Amino acid sequence: MSTLTLAFIFYVFYLVTKLLLSFYVYKDAEDLQLNSKIWSTITMLFPNYIGFVFYLIIKTVKINKELNEKNSNISIKKFKKPILLITSILFLGTSYYFLGDYFSSTFSSKFNNYNEATILMENGWISSEIPNTATNIYEVHDLDTNIGNGVFNLSEKEAKEFFETLNPIEKNEVLKMKSIRKRWWNKKEIEKNIKNDKYLLGEKGNFLYAIDPNGNVYFWIK
Repeated sequence: MSTLTLAFIFYVFYLVTKLLLSFYVYKDAEDLQLNSKIWSTITMLFPNYIGFVFYLIIKTVKINKELNEKNSNISIKKFKKPILLITSILFLGTSYYFLGDYFSSTFSSKFNNYNEATILMENGWISSEIPNTATNIYEVHDLDTNIGNGVFNLSEKEAKEFFETLNPIEKNEVLKMKSIRKRWWNKKEIEKNIKNDKYLLGEKGNFLYAIDPNGNVYFWIK
């Protein structure tokens, strides 16, 4: 079973736990005379379990208010089953995030220089034909889809010399390439500059390149 399939299974499992929580909130809110439709919708649509946490806060406030008004005590046994149910659902649902990350097929790396990056060059995720003066080399790749992209830095002079070793290509060839989002990969900005002809574009081997005026070289795996 591929990691992509496992990630999908855990995502479905996460959605099921959200539905179960929404159903529980709907019934519980009815008993407390709260707006059950609104709270079940909030529980389902808010990211992660934020909506459910909000509901628990409101529920606690309402119960405490009623207890103060009645000046009575409620045995913890009355809440034992709901507490166990909620804890179990939260535990199982949260496993989606931890196990989803564990089985992720996406990996990223950062290297200070060319020599440090040679291990990924052997695996084909970074081209061995980039200049050996390259620094700040970032890359990300997905084992299931073989999508990969990255960036490295050269001096302005070295960037121009590197471009002369490439085969020129049209910008549409680069724009159609898929990439993986990372904090250091501003996809919108890169595409905007390519469309406005601000980058030098070329290809060599199994990689496409876009070089900006400052010597930043973006690359994609074909």
